[in-house]
Amino acid sequence: MEIKNIETKALYIHHIYKVTEEEIAKECLGHYSGHKEIYWSNGILFMFEQIPPIVENDISKDYMEGKEHWQEVYYSEMPSYREYVELEGGDFRGAKVRVINAENFSPHSEFTKWIKTKK
Repeated sequence: MEIKNIETKALYIHHIYKVTEEEIAKECLGHYSGHKEIYWSNGILFMFEQIPPIVENDISKDYMEGKEHWQEVYYSEMPSYREYVELEGGDFRGAKVRVINAENFSPHSEFTKWIKTKK
């Protein structure tokens, strides 16, 4: 068996929204699939929806060439890493959403470095 790691060479972001930490956590909890990750890197909390590479031929080809497409990105400033975001109000009051430390994940850390230049 051959195992290959296809490194991400490019990241295309189709829609990006600056929101609050709580809005990110609520989006995560209310996600239609019931499961979504929240990441933190370089002082930025974020979640994204990747366009599945099976959707369209061009996107599938891009994916195989190391080019990822993120359909939507929600982000907020979070100066230091915390293991979870706790919701303070609304229907999800008291819920804790786990945060993954992605400082050593690429393209996650590259994305957060890039977004900080766009402020």
